[in-house]
Amino acid sequence: MLVDKKVSLVTGASRGIGKAIALEMAREGADVIVNYNHSNDKAIEVTRAIEALGRRALAIRADVSKADDVEEMKRLVLKEFGSVDILINNAGTHYHLKSWEMEQSEWSRVLGVNLDGVFLCSKAFSGEMRAKKWGRIINISSIVAFTGTDHEAHYGASKAAVVGLTKALALELARFNITVNAIAPGWVETDMTSAVTEDEKRKALELVPLGRFGRPEDIAHASVFLASDKASFITGQTVHINGGEAMF
Repeated sequence: MLVDKKVSLVTGASRGIGKAIALEMAREGADVIVNYNHSNDKAIEVTRAIEALGRRALAIRADVSKADDVEEMKRLVLKEFGSVDILINNAGTHYHLKSWEMEQSEWSRVLGVNLDGVFLCSKAFSGEMRAKKWGRIINISSIVAFTGTDHEAHYGASKAAVVGLTKALALELARFNITVNAIAPGWVETDMTSAVTEDEKRKALELVPLGRFGRPEDIAHASVFLASDKASFITGQTVHINGGEAMF
């Protein structure tokens, strides 16, 4: 098992990519903390599925954009598990708006969850990693951090900033044997993309050389690899998972 006997915290893990990562971590031997903000019932379902795989699980509600929530989550995690070995900063949000349509509050909310959340959680949980001189932080960015987007400027800006933060954290934490990497998914079929029209999907699919959209499991498999000892010499990098839609 790639992450046997490790403890993993996955933010935004009640659905979509976060759920897939949490379950794959459990399949590969990790105990998992399932962070969520709104979907309590779905988070409990994920914890039960993890427990059915023979691993420990705990669901914790916390808004990762709020320092007090993150500190309380840290207190609960340390009480139950002692430390976190693997942190997956996956929680994210967006609004389908042009830049001139969005209010500053909408801009701030997206930056708060998508960027501040990565900073606050990394700050909160890297202390125990530094003490143990082992840790993995994996931040979920997006293809639009590199290609841009003709809508959701706040989302694109936040995900580009995540890449910059990933590099800074990687440099800061390398001497503690902590690796920090990002994953930039392309189009992944989740409930976040379910509102897109069939015509929009058809046009988007034409841009993917492999001829299909991504699945949450595609991101989960890469996350487990980056969290494992097999990826111990990889840090400060962004792994692009997009079916060839954009190549760097």
